[in-house]
Amino acid sequence: MHIISSLIFAFSVNIDAFLVGMSTGIRKIHITIVQNLIISLISFAGTLLSLLLGRRILYLLPDFLTSCGGSILLFTLGIYYLYKALSAPDNSLHSESFTVTLSLKETFLLGAALSFNNIGIGIGASMSGIVLLPAALLTFLTSALFLSSGNILGNTSGLRLCNRYADLLSAIMLLLLGICNFAL
Repeated sequence: MHIISSLIFAFSVNIDAFLVGMSTGIRKIHITIVQNLIISLISFAGTLLSLLLGRRILYLLPDFLTSCGGSILLFTLGIYYLYKALSAPDNSLHSESFTVTLSLKETFLLGAALSFNNIGIGIGASMSGIVLLPAALLTFLTSALFLSSGNILGNTSGLRLCNRYADLLSAIMLLLLGICNFAL
């Protein structure tokens, strides 16, 4: 069950990587393998640090409180993303403005932005008992996979619908992760 929780965690924190990949693909910007690895490694490092921070908090509080607190935090983040998805205008797309090619600086900033998104979720997941190494490794792998597949698929106009509903999908995943971790 820990692998399933880690996989749900990795998918939920990397929905944005898919959106960024799609956004750049729609603009006909190719993300190279090296840029993808840099972005994914930065996201991995940020996620790992947030999971470690959650572990530190875990030792300061009683077991029942950290498990419940982490699950509640994940559930709350899920509710936040659900609210965000339901209150967004129908025509809203997550769009970042990039130049024709990504510079090294833009690559690092993109990696930092994607990892920043994982901080609160990582702390909450760690406090709820998610296993550190599988969660961090699956985060790296899904980040690389989502970023490249989003970039490739971004050239198709039909995927704009997925982009619009990404917050809703992320919310559902976070709600499920919070419920699963609370139930275990």
